[in-house]
Amino acid sequence: MLELYDIIWRDKEVVGCLEYNTRTQRFQAYLKDGAQGNPRGLFGVFKTDSVVDDRRVRGYFDDCVVPKTRENIDDILKHIGLPYYDQWEIYKHNSGRNVSDYASIRFRKAVDAEDFFKPDFE
Repeated sequence: MLELYDIIWRDKEVVGCLEYNTRTQRFQAYLKDGAQGNPRGLFGVFKTDSVVDDRRVRGYFDDCVVPKTRENIDDILKHIGLPYYDQWEIYKHNSGRNVSDYASIRFRKAVDAEDFFKPDFE
């Protein structure tokens, strides 16, 4: 199954889609051509790249989510209702927001699919 999330820039424009394959536990992001702002900068990809692989998505999460080694991580997990550290669940809990960029995510839908596909942005 794929979970699909819109990538939102400054709470206004959909600039891409984040897909999570629950079977393989892998991510892929698609960035909309001509999007405002700098969504490609989030993932450290070139201006012409529109598909972001699992490695780069996870690297972005590393920059967005409190690290597992943080001194008071147990208190943070308790506060957000997680029994254990799960970077993806923390990212979703915060709607993909952090203090250093303008992006967030919004759940779009889950689809019964075996592999990634390029979504439409309409």
